[in-house]
Amino acid sequence: MATIKRIKQIMNFEKEGVVSAWYSTVDYASIPDSYFEEDENGLDQWARNFLIPEYDPENMETNGAEKNSLPVIDIIGPCSYSYSYGEAIKNKIEKLGDKKISWLILLFDYEYRPKKSKIFEDEYVKFVGAFPYSMTAGSITEI
Repeated sequence: MATIKRIKQIMNFEKEGVVSAWYSTVDYASIPDSYFEEDENGLDQWARNFLIPEYDPENMETNGAEKNSLPVIDIIGPCSYSYSYGEAIKNKIEKLGDKKISWLILLFDYEYRPKKSKIFEDEYVKFVGAFPYSMTAGSITEI
């Protein structure tokens, strides 16, 4: 129990106005259900892998393709407030070498810092970065 409390103190990355993004090129259907199952603390394997001790599920958004992959902008575009951060995420993913992705995880009001956690990716997702966002921005597909 003391370990979880210590991790919460060290890894508290909550920050208003910032969205942290992770993406995958792995076909969503091929990821085991266990990756998304929550433990007794309400955390799924993704959160545990990235040493995220807690987050508000209301601040999480995911989007992706049921099968295969799509151009990055097609997955980011419909997401909330994407007009304020979508291009930056798209450019960073493409800089990492991926033109198409299968799905995306967004955690709003959270500034994940892999330099502190030392975890940039797991077997299914890669951390893209933390980007400012505006709640007054629409989605790219609305504009």
